[in-house]
Amino acid sequence: MSALRSSRVSLRDITRLLRSVSGQGRTTSIPALTVRFQSTSTPTSPSSDIPAVVPSQNELTRIIRDTIKATGPIPVSRYMQFCLSHPVHGYYSKGDVFGQKGDFITSPEISQIFGELVAIWFLTRWTEADSPTRVRIVELGPGRGTLMDDILRTLFNFPGIAASIRSVHLVENSEAMRGIQSDRLSSRVEGKDIDLNWYTGVNEIPESPDEFTLFVAHEFFDAMPINVFEKTDMGWREVQVDTDSAYSPGLPTSASSSGLRLSISRSTTPLSTILPTTSPRFANLPVGSRIEIAQDSWKIMRHVGQLLSGSSEKGKAKAKGGCGLVIDYGADRAFGGSFRAFQNHKLADVFDDPGNADLTANVDFAYLRESLTGTATPLGPISQSHFLLSLGLQPRLRKLLETAPPERKELLSQGAQRLIDTLGMGSQYQVMGVVSGTDELKEEIYPFPLASKPVSRVLKP
Repeated sequence: MSALRSSRVSLRDITRLLRSVSGQGRTTSIPALTVRFQSTSTPTSPSSDIPAVVPSQNELTRIIRDTIKATGPIPVSRYMQFCLSHPVHGYYSKGDVFGQKGDFITSPEISQIFGELVAIWFLTRWTEADSPTRVRIVELGPGRGTLMDDILRTLFNFPGIAASIRSVHLVENSEAMRGIQSDRLSSRVEGKDIDLNWYTGVNEIPESPDEFTLFVAHEFFDAMPINVFEKTDMGWREVQVDTDSAYSPGLPTSASSSGLRLSISRSTTPLSTILPTTSPRFANLPVGSRIEIAQDSWKIMRHVGQLLSGSSEKGKAKAKGGCGLVIDYGADRAFGGSFRAFQNHKLADVFDDPGNADLTANVDFAYLRESLTGTATPLGPISQSHFLLSLGLQPRLRKLLETAPPERKELLSQGAQRLIDTLGMGSQYQVMGVVSGTDELKEEIYPFPLASKPVSRVLKP
């Protein structure tokens, strides 16, 4: 491990570490199911050959329409909160929505190699930090707990860091998903002095100056509520959710099944006055441009930076530092038409079946980077393919294939290839690193290239 004392980590170093990771790890099937990325040219609404899912209104639709009737059009973010987080009718309140029985599948479910290589990157950073004796791992949106399970399983192969892990902190709102995560992870840490903790928000995670923090957020920020704005001759106007006058219950019309639609506000709103000013990148966009802004993403990412660096707004003592990874679909720019829905592994209209479909939008990684200004240092983003290949996907796959039974070999190869496919997940998913501290980096932190220019100063949303 001494070779990792220098930040000049190489694939050869990584390959040597991977030799210490145990053989098969876990058994998974790799169904050819939908992942939630899309081409940047895909419009918000699905193509005409995708049928409406529900012919009549559900209960959440009635609640949303009544709200609009009482208060007027609502922000897209409010609509997303209704659909995803309503305590009774919300999408994530209904249990396990991942995998073959859900509406989409994620990288950790496709291949164990994904979580193993995330763990290897954590290991390299822990070693670079002189192997702190107290470590905690934080994950936002843990899903089924598959990623965290693979991270822990991999790190437990290395006695030094295995003995240093004191706690796992999971940010999860759904009680049903917490139960699934607990079932999976409790057996993994059984017999070890490692505490499992759950929170509803990252702000609830306590500061811990004597612990080194490892952080991961995989397909978390894509579910953050967005606000949509359009630049007009009169300035920025908010794109809101309104009722559709063409809607007639029980009759075929051009309206969505819920009778909801997007409309542009006639005058400024509080959000249209503030949010488009929070990044200098938005100032010179031409008239007609639309942008999607996730203000919660900005706030959460900034809090993560403070968590890693111990640089809270209250000026408390600095922590031992840490590092993290954000892995999601998107790009290092803003989007204007990526808001979409998935149901039963198919693209669906965002208004067809509120509460019964997953709503998502591409992640603006530049906005996440801007939020870290003065708290921590962002790295990248780079493509998922670049990250995984640099961290040793190919040698790890070869090792797994050496001992895999014949019926497993094709599945292992297909899963690994899917993660790095440059026409799919390999390019659409991006990986952004975060390290504590704000000093300008003199050398790259493998496998992220050295930034060519500093991030612009921005206003808070």
